[in-house]
Amino acid sequence: MSHARVVEDRVFGLEKAIPGQGLLSHPSAAFDLFSCSVQGAEVAYAQQGTVNHPPLVFLHGWGASHKYWLHTFSGFAPRWRCVAPDLPGFGQSAKPERDYSVEGLTKWLEAFLDRLGFPRVTLVGHSMGGAVALLFALANPARVEKLILVNPLVRGSDGLSSRARALMTPGLRNLLFFLRKIPRLRRWISRDFTSASPLQDALVDDILAPSYRAMVDSFRSLSKTDLSGHGASMPTCAIGTDQDHVLDPGQIDLLPCAKVRIQNAGHIPMVETPGEFNRLLDQFREMQKMMKKVAAGGGKMRPGMFPMM
Repeated sequence: MSHARVVEDRVFGLEKAIPGQGLLSHPSAAFDLFSCSVQGAEVAYAQQGTVNHPPLVFLHGWGASHKYWLHTFSGFAPRWRCVAPDLPGFGQSAKPERDYSVEGLTKWLEAFLDRLGFPRVTLVGHSMGGAVALLFALANPARVEKLILVNPLVRGSDGLSSRARALMTPGLRNLLFFLRKIPRLRRWISRDFTSASPLQDALVDDILAPSYRAMVDSFRSLSKTDLSGHGASMPTCAIGTDQDHVLDPGQIDLLPCAKVRIQNAGHIPMVETPGEFNRLLDQFREMQKMMKKVAAGGGKMRPGMFPMM
């Protein structure tokens, strides 16, 4: 029996009869890059997986792109239709004069999902993308099957690191934006992005992509964001790390949902520790079952309830 047939059989619920395949965690080279028009501007998005599989949509963080999710694509494309857009103003998407606030990007996400014909998705958001994902889920609960927030920005007033704030002060940000084509400077700017391993050059170079307005306006909006205490109605899990030097690692504690922390990893666990990150995503289904049992018994979630917590 071919590997492809095994994957298809598992999709139809025969995972107990057929041994499961191990999750991959290398960067995918099999994704396709598409574009479409959303709100009058072209958006680039990566896609991998069969079109009749359930959609799994990934939202990148500030100064990033779809490339940050390629390790995750390799693990989940056999069972999901993985889609990762470059948010407007970032990556290879157009950089129009528009609203780049978190609220504006949330409205853009709704239009993007409409454009792709996705009435309901599982949504994964990292950092700024986590704030957008949570806002979208709160406003559109019927359109989100499950919600996974990865080192999300929850409260900007005390969540952003002092270095991140310093880099975005008016005088310094203008200088850094003007000189950002210098490779050593890009590496210096991104030095806090990871902890377990250095960020690959292709990801560091994403700093070149955003427009000035997209970078500044979205950062200003993030610094004013406060989503603490907001719980979405669908099954939700927040994945944090213990070595995040971009956001306060306590950000996920502000959310009333299941929480998991990856040890010895920085701000971008899907790149730094892709095997562990993919394993946690894959176990979310089991976590959801346990949450339902706890809720049915009138109990509450507590730290240590899951083996990985």
